Amino acid sequence: MSVTFTPAVPDKAFQRNADSAAADLTKMGFLQQGMSAVSFEFGPDGRVAPLASAVGSTPRILSRPDQTTALTIAPDHLVFATQSYVRWQPFIGDVERYAIPVISAMLEIVSIASVRLEYWDRFTWSGTWADFDVQKLLQPNCPYFAPEAARQAQQWHSHAGWFTKDGALRRLTNINIDVVDVVKDLAYQGQPSVGIYSSLTDQPNVPGYETTEPPALDAKFIVDRLENQHLALKAILGHIIVDEMANRIGLDARKTA
Repeated sequence: MSVTFTPAVPDKAFQRNADSAAADLTKMGFLQQGMSAVSFEFGPDGRVAPLASAVGSTPRILSRPDQTTALTIAPDHLVFATQSYVRWQPFIGDVERYAIPVISAMLEIVSIASVRLEYWDRFTWSGTWADFDVQKLLQPNCPYFAPEAARQAQQWHSHAGWFTKDGALRRLTNINIDVVDVVKDLAYQGQPSVGIYSSLTDQPNVPGYETTEPPALDAKFIVDRLENQHLALKAILGHIIVDEMANRIGLDARKTA
């Protein structure tokens, strides 16, 4: 999940909040990762000159010792990500425990520009390209990817995105699907694999949409948005993959016809 801010948190305030967050998260078992920022200036003569970056503007990355979960804190955004498979309640619980306190401190100075939830799902075929059948995973008439791409026998990509209205907010939906060769062991041939990226980004106070008053753009707004996006993304994935696979991964309670 990610939250972007408008405007970016000023350097001194960011450094103060990031230091406080790093101290709290370190007590909870996170480790701070080394990171540096590099800036350049393009002169009128076309020359590029390096600039000294302000310490406070350098993003902070804190992760669990096993590197499966990380929190990135930057002046204009915060990202909480996990590579381990968890159900929704443990994930949103971790968001509320680790990310929301940091965001709340930022919101005393700035406001919310967007809230995003994204999933990266990958399914690996147990056979080879000779017997690969993408319709064992993807719905044949799914509207979220290009039909011509899905008719290809081997590798293909499909990328889609569109804006809709969700309450007072502008919502951006992104669905990217790739069918590629994945090599798990260099001693063996690659295996067909299908990657599905899905995300929803909700933006308040976009011109042409309704207005959300600043006091309403708080921690509760973020959690409510994430809950809403989670259910919507489950529904989207349910329309992309076949019912048998949806049941296999516990996506919902549907039964195979």
